[in-house]
Amino acid sequence: MRFVLYRILVLVSFLTGLAPLRAEPAKPLAADLLAPGRREKIVFDQRSPYNRVLVADEGDLRSLYFGDTDGATQSTVSLRDPRAVPMEYIRHAASALAFSPRHRTSLIIGLGGATYPMLLRRSYPAMSVEVVELDPMVRQVARDFFGLVEDGKLRVHIADGAEFMHRTRQHWDLILLDAYGATEIPPALVTKAFFADLARALSASGLAVANFADLNGKHEHDMIDRFAKAFPACILLHTPRSDNVIAVAGTSLPKDIAAALQALDREARLPFPVAPMASLYKPCTE
Repeated sequence: MRFVLYRILVLVSFLTGLAPLRAEPAKPLAADLLAPGRREKIVFDQRSPYNRVLVADEGDLRSLYFGDTDGATQSTVSLRDPRAVPMEYIRHAASALAFSPRHRTSLIIGLGGATYPMLLRRSYPAMSVEVVELDPMVRQVARDFFGLVEDGKLRVHIADGAEFMHRTRQHWDLILLDAYGATEIPPALVTKAFFADLARALSASGLAVANFADLNGKHEHDMIDRFAKAFPACILLHTPRSDNVIAVAGTSLPKDIAAALQALDREARLPFPVAPMASLYKPCTE
């Protein structure tokens, strides 16, 4: 009787164009999903004194958000491959390593999910990496969910970025500004005084790298102009897909950008190529 019933069901499925009935995998509860049609799952959601901090997983990728998950993605890592760098702007910001002859010390303002600091820690084991982050919760989330490991070569300072730069008397070979959001830009981090402090904190051949959101308005272009005027040399690129502007500045930059990027690729330190980015670079004043 069961055999006959099964054949009837198969025949009905065939005649109606449906696939034969089969067991379906369990689906996540609606409460586990961020929004209809999205497959992300919240794994952390708390408010700090500065922001709402969220971590969401989608397949192999884990992402950090501030405010809500409809806003800009702060960081993304691969759960399967910790060495992978899924975020386009991080790969393009790392290309600036080709333009500095020394890679002994670095400073990052804005921790996020620690993607850039951990990339430097893996690619340049002898480099000293320091990070300035305002929100202690962000540091804890980076530790618990994104693989941040602090050691003798990587330290996170909980401090205001502008105040830290004004007080410090240290010098770094590389300084990355990664605290500019797509909708919120800390005013203290875009003043002439701050950029002057930044230039003063670079070593003789050091470079400052700024990750800006895609800039269209006059205010944003004025911000890049202030950044560029703090240094004798400045170039930038627009990332092809993620709508970021990466500005690189210092006392001097290589005359042959393509050759410098090719040389970095030959070192094989980074888990991705940077030579194809040569054509994207242009002077900041254009």
